[in-house]
Amino acid sequence: MKKSPQIKGTLHSTSSSSEAPTYYECPDCGFLSADARFGAGEIPCPHCHASGDSRRVFPPDRIRRLDSRIRHYHEVGESEIVVILVETFLESTLEDIIDRILASRGADVKVREIVLDGQRAIGARIGRLFPHLTGEEFEEAASEMGFREFPRRWRKIRQARNSFIHDSPFKGPQETLDKKMADEAMDLLDQSYKLFVLMNNRFVADGSHGRTHPAGK
Repeated sequence: MKKSPQIKGTLHSTSSSSEAPTYYECPDCGFLSADARFGAGEIPCPHCHASGDSRRVFPPDRIRRLDSRIRHYHEVGESEIVVILVETFLESTLEDIIDRILASRGADVKVREIVLDGQRAIGARIGRLFPHLTGEEFEEAASEMGFREFPRRWRKIRQARNSFIHDSPFKGPQETLDKKMADEAMDLLDQSYKLFVLMNNRFVADGSHGRTHPAGK
């Protein structure tokens, strides 16, 4: 079983859980690090050793705005909005991971669009597309990276969101998404950044041959 590389400075962001963390992206290999020296161009990329100061901030501003809004809704007790938006956020995060993996393997924008459009269901992306691209099940990769319960907890949130939004002929709808569920969603939101970075650095930076452009698009 392949082990996740432990790279110093990758996960220890200076941000608190009250806001989105800050990482910096190597434009050459897509590696992400929270080391401010790396972001300022004072040290080379720990992964590919490229130098330069054109390192973009991750997550981008649009994700930071969404993160800020989700945290605001959580503070004011809008639990239903929190769960719905966090689930949307997590699904978008998975899409971004897959898109980065495709780009690192040389797929151009059109190919990536076709692949992602052809597998729009979240279950298919987790159960078929991710393993096909990485050689590992999503659950296995998450476990190796220290997030063994993340996939199960995510499924629980996803099922609750779906039951709340959609009527089912088999069972009644979930009438509410309570504070406990919102707290669980917020914990997954915070964890998703760390898991995203680990998956990026393993499946994107480690496979960054034929990159068509930086992974962050």
